[in-house]
Amino acid sequence: MKWITHQAGALAAALWFKAEPLVSACMVLGAVLPDIIEQGISRRNARLFLAIHRGFFHWFGLYAAGLLAAICLPLASHEKMAAVGLMLGALSHIALDALNPSGVPALPLHDRPRLKLPLVSTGSLGEWGILAGLLTLIALGGYRLDARWLKKLAHFFG
Repeated sequence: MKWITHQAGALAAALWFKAEPLVSACMVLGAVLPDIIEQGISRRNARLFLAIHRGFFHWFGLYAAGLLAAICLPLASHEKMAAVGLMLGALSHIALDALNPSGVPALPLHDRPRLKLPLVSTGSLGEWGILAGLLTLIALGGYRLDARWLKKLAHFFG
């Protein structure tokens, strides 16, 4: 997925769950964290980046452990919200990348097996469709599709 899709996914999730503004902002930053880490390691060397991309730093367990640590460690409230937001954003990145045919690692430090639901390739029309859907959710302000909302919608089209 492209960075814009990752960031839109994190923002849509933040709006959907009515996250605090600090958590929401950190989710959008965290949504590109796995790729930023890999770019930092590869020092923008394209061959090295391709060799490590969607490897260890795309393993969901890394960010799940980070989320658990953020929740459990005695941090100040704003630090805790920022750390939780970063980890949730990174987890949303991993979830979206799992929709790619190359998937994400299921185990740390192993290339196989991979978790994947190969629905869309990076930059494909399918990804643009996902982005359009996410932007629609963002434009709607993250309205939850609960029973009352669906009932109102059905009544409107009535």
